[in-house]
Amino acid sequence: MMDTLYTTHDMSRMLQVDPSTVSKWIDRGILVAFRTPGGHRRVRAGDLRSFLIAHEMPVPEELGSSAVRLVAVDDEKPVLDALKRAFKAYGHQVELTTTTSGVEALLLVTELKPHGLLIDLNMPEVDGLEVCRRIRARKNLEGVRLITMTGRHSPETVEQSLKAGAVACIAKPVEVAQVLELFRVPLSMSKRAG
Repeated sequence: MMDTLYTTHDMSRMLQVDPSTVSKWIDRGILVAFRTPGGHRRVRAGDLRSFLIAHEMPVPEELGSSAVRLVAVDDEKPVLDALKRAFKAYGHQVELTTTTSGVEALLLVTELKPHGLLIDLNMPEVDGLEVCRRIRARKNLEGVRLITMTGRHSPETVEQSLKAGAVACIAKPVEVAQVLELFRVPLSMSKRAG
């Protein structure tokens, strides 16, 4: 499913928008696409899903089954190990990559083109806010959802995170359901009525 390619007409039908609208998204660089040798635009299913999530648009069912690529960044290995254990049950929905370095996270985001990053705010060298700012400075990474996490959650950390380009700042220990909700991943377990 992740390697399915869509034409501008496929996407316009699926999203019920004019083909020229899809072309404009691609031309503006907010929807990642490539051109065939014949000059036709193609968009990978995963990139289309990322775009829709980032712009808070409904994700059609045919795109909903592809796994979310998530990079978790924390300088404390036990935190990453706990995240790996927590996300293991959602392995078919989330492809989790971890790193202990903000610098490596910046390299991974270019290499893996993840749907999102879960970034610890308090790290040596490059902290979480700086990682957010550097990613937001790159137009081709506009669709990547940035979520910060901290053990010292406060209105100030939330405000700083949002200013740096994150969509949310969550408290540690991280709740998997909260992260999945931010990516609109349907939970495989039935939700309890609240």
